[in-house]
Amino acid sequence: MRRQLLRATVAAVLLAGCSSTPSRPMATAPATSADRSSAPSTAVAGVADTQTLSCAHPIDGGPPPADYEVILGAVALPTSSVSRAIGAADSGGGATRLFAKAGLLVRAGQAVELQVGAPTGNRLGIGWGGWPSQPSRRFVVPPCPDGKGTGWLVFAGGYWVDQPLCLPVTLRVAGMVQRVTIGVGTACPGQRPPAGPGA
Repeated sequence: MRRQLLRATVAAVLLAGCSSTPSRPMATAPATSADRSSAPSTAVAGVADTQTLSCAHPIDGGPPPADYEVILGAVALPTSSVSRAIGAADSGGGATRLFAKAGLLVRAGQAVELQVGAPTGNRLGIGWGGWPSQPSRRFVVPPCPDGKGTGWLVFAGGYWVDQPLCLPVTLRVAGMVQRVTIGVGTACPGQRPPAGPGA
C-alpha cells in the first residue's frame, strides 16, 4: 500500500512537470531585478553565462560624456564615431587575456540587458559593478535608483577579449533591441585607434 502511494505521488509530480507551460526565453524577456538572480551562473574558464549588476556600487553620476553614444535612451557606450577605441591590457593570461576598462553609464530606473555576440564560448566577456568585476556573456542591469540625483549612474568594469577586435554587443531595453560594436584594443570602422594599452 505504501509503495503504491509513493508511485502515485511520483507519477503526479512528473505529469505536472510535463504539462506546465514553458516560460519565456530569458534572452527576449525584459531585464528586471525580480526574475533574475544576482549570483553568476559560472561557465567555463571563469566566464559566467549571466550576471546581474549590483546597484550598490556606482562610482559616479551625471550625463554621458560627449564621446559616448546614448543607445535606446537608456545606456551610454563608447560606440560613436567620435569616440576613441578602448585600449586593452594583459589581464594575466587565459582565454580572456585582454581587459579594456570602460565605465557603463545607465539611466537611473531603467532596466537594460547587454550580451556579447554569440557563440563566444569563453573568449569574450563583459562586466561592471563588482569588487572586482567578472566577465560574463550576458549582463543584466536592474532599474537602479537615482541615489545621486543626476539621472544617470556610472559603474566600473569593462570588456574581456582574447585578441583586439571590434566587439559586437546586443542591447535590449523595454522590448527594443539594438546591436552595436565597441572597439576593444583596435578601432571599429570610423573610430580613432586606442590611445594606448589600457587607455
